Parts: sequence; C-alpha cells; structure tokens
Amino acid sequence: MTTLNPPSINPTDLNSLTGTINFALSKFLQSIDDMLPAQIVAFDRATGMAQVQPLISIITTDNTILQRAPVMSVPVMQIGGGGFMLNFPIKSGDLGFIKASDRDISLFKQSWEQSPPNTSRKHDFGDAVFIPMVLTGFAIAGADTSNVTLQSLNGSIRLSMGAGVAISDQTGYSQSPNAILDCQSTTKAFKFPSMTTSQRNAIPSPQAGFAVFNTTTGGLSVYNGSVWS
Repeated sequence: MTTLNPPSINPTDLNSLTGTINFALSKFLQSIDDMLPAQIVAFDRATGMAQVQPLISIITTDNTILQRAPVMSVPVMQIGGGGFMLNFPIKSGDLGFIKASDRDISLFKQSWEQSPPNTSRKHDFGDAVFIPMVLTGFAIAGADTSNVTLQSLNGSIRLSMGAGVAISDQTGYSQSPNAILDCQSTTKAFKFPSMTTSQRNAIPSPQAGFAVFNTTTGGLSVYNGSVWS
C-alpha cells in the first residue's frame, strides 16, 4: 500500500460551477469500469476462461494506492470464425487488456447464446473479456520489417509472409524473393506426406507437381501430369 501526494488542481476549477461539474463528472467516471491493462494469473485452455489481474491501481480519497482484486472467469479473446480459429497457449504472466461489457453477461457465459442480463450491473470487470497482447519483449527480424509474421517472441521460429512465405528456425533468415515457399533450417528436414502406393493412387484429381514419399517403394513419387513417377 502506497500513498501519493495530493493531485494538482486546476486553479480555474476552484469555487466555480464548471469546476464543480468537472469534479463530479470525474468522480462518476472513476466508478465506471471500461478498459485497463491486465495480466493473466491462470488460464484454462480447454474452456478459454482466465483469472486476470488488472494492473492499474485504485487511488482512495486519502491518496492511498490499492491493488485491484483479481477478476475471475474472464473469457479470453481467441480470434476465429467460419469453423476456424487462431488459438494461443496463454500462460500466467501474459499481458493484455481487460475490457468491461456494457451489461451483465453472466448468463451468456453459461450458454454462449442470446441471454438477458442477470443483474442491473453495468460496465463492470465482472463482465469483462481479456484481449491478449504482446506488448514487450519481442524481436522482429530486419528481413521481416515489411512482412506479416507468426513467430516466437525472439523470432527463432517464424512463419513470414511477404513476397512469398518463409518458414524458418533461424533468427534473421531472409527469404528468397523468387520463392513462393522458402523453408530454411540447419537442424531439421522438410517432410513430404508419407503413404503407400495404393494411398497415393487414391489421391483424387492429382495435378502435375504433386509429390509424396512412397513408403511402398521407399522413394519420392512425383506426378508429371499423367502418371506418378
């Protein structure tokens, strides 16, 4: 618990109607939850729910700083739609923002369907969603300054999309500008789909350039447009 010096006051607000209104409005807004930086305390990936700690403290009327209480059962935003999603292994300590809903969503969290508010509660972090964000501690390779990347924080494993797509486990590797797909590693190999001759022949409508590793013959099979060779 920490104390602060009294905040500075605009002299023009003293003993004026405008100052009184501004003060009342400021106090009203302080009682409304909206959006704050926060940190994951615990996360259940199976349910997508987390315990979240807001990182902006409360200042009491005597200028004492108090830590906010953790918020329980907060849905973590996972981007998705149309039967697909992008899901991250959220961990304790991960940063982001907690965003309060306009109404009580406790019944909605039970069914994930249209629901009435269970209470008259409004703009409360008990009805929040956590938006995970990487705010610090990451490194973008110089080769990717104009690319979209999906990567580890240090860039040692990354999928980079620019003029083509590069997959690499080497920090700072620059993809070939003439390759639509560029895979680079000095410790791992590229793996073709593996299947038997019967499974290969069952591939519907193969196109020239299709390639698989044939486990029946022990070699690479390439379709030349008419036959597998």
